[in-house]
Order: sequence, then structure tokens, then C-alpha cells
Amino acid sequence: MANKPTPLKENSQIQLRQEAYFCGPLPPPEALSRYEKVLPGAADRIVAMAEKQSAHRIEIEKITIKARARDSLLGVVSGFLIGVTALLVCAYIVTSGYPFSGSLIGASGLGGLVGVFVYGTRESRAERERKNKERVKEKEPAGRT
Repeated sequence: MANKPTPLKENSQIQLRQEAYFCGPLPPPEALSRYEKVLPGAADRIVAMAEKQSAHRIEIEKITIKARARDSLLGVVSGFLIGVTALLVCAYIVTSGYPFSGSLIGASGLGGLVGVFVYGTRESRAERERKNKERVKEKEPAGRT
């Protein structure tokens, strides 16, 4: 048996609640026009502020990318120099008549380089995965988890 809605009394009121949500540097056009009505020139100021923030963000991203590329190059060059130095020291010690000590130094130098390379690769992969999860999370509609 279906429940029948109760009829409204003569003095009853209906309340309607509406919520709006927007995401991004600019409010929707309707909100911009309301800002403009309240304070002439406000819409232009809001748009200029969003443009300035966007340009700033782009500049920061450029600086970050350049710094990461520089750090990566320095890491590769440093690793190469350490590896070559370890091999040269290894060769010198082995030719000086200490094969076990020379091999130990050479193996530890190369092992350290391999360890750093593996660690760096794992960290890079973990960072990429973390950023991908953040991007997916940002694209989800509000209210979903």
C-alpha cells in the first residue's frame, strides 16, 4: 500500500534552498555581472587578477622544470664522475698488487651507483603515480570519493 502525501495546510510554506559551486580562477559569468553591478569595474579587476595568477603559476612551473632538469643533469654527471673515479682507483689498487682490496673498492663504488639509480627510478615512478592520482581526484565531480 503506497503512502499518500499529506496535503498542505493553507498557512504552510515551502522553503527552497539552492546551492551553487564553481571551481577555477574565475566565477561564472552570472556572478561576474553581479559583481559588476555592485562595484563597477570589479569584473575587469577579477579577470585581471586571474590572468596575473595564471601567468605567475606558469612562471613558477617553468622555474621548477628548469631546476629539476638541472638537478637531474648534475646527478648524472656526479654519478658518472664517482663511477669513473671508483674504477680508476680500483684499477690502480689492483695493478699495485692488491687485487682483493681493489675489487672491493670497485664493486662498492659500482654497487652504490646502481643502488642510487634504482632508488631514483622508484622515487620518480612513485611521484608520477601520486600526481596521476591527484589529477584523477581533481577531475571527479564534487560529492564523489
